[in-house]
Amino acid sequence: MDYLMMGAAAAVIIALVYWIMRNGAGSKASSKSARPVQPVKCPICQSDLFIGENLISKVFRPMNVPDQLMIVMGCPHCYPTCEPGVKRTCPVCGKTVGQDQSLTARLFNKQLGKKHVHVVGCSNCHRPRAD
Repeated sequence: MDYLMMGAAAAVIIALVYWIMRNGAGSKASSKSARPVQPVKCPICQSDLFIGENLISKVFRPMNVPDQLMIVMGCPHCYPTCEPGVKRTCPVCGKTVGQDQSLTARLFNKQLGKKHVHVVGCSNCHRPRAD
């Protein structure tokens, strides 16, 4: 009877040590393999957007389609007024974007994950089609 109790206690200790090693190593491995978070940049002035800062934009209806038209005015660093040293430049043509101008973009609503924005051009290089 004593041998049976000692064997059960040894099995419990071995299982506990195995569980601690597996869970302890798993949390370290997952933190190493996690990708670093890259800051989101404003497409007009290339300023890093901090947590809580958003692009100032207009998204046109209908809202339930996977591809929407979007107008990007800027971020808090470049719209409505630019901070000192900040330049507003179109990522497509490279021309300066005025304070009264904006970028035209397409907003892709994915079923899973984040939304994706593709800049088409600015008021200088991308004119809306006349229908």
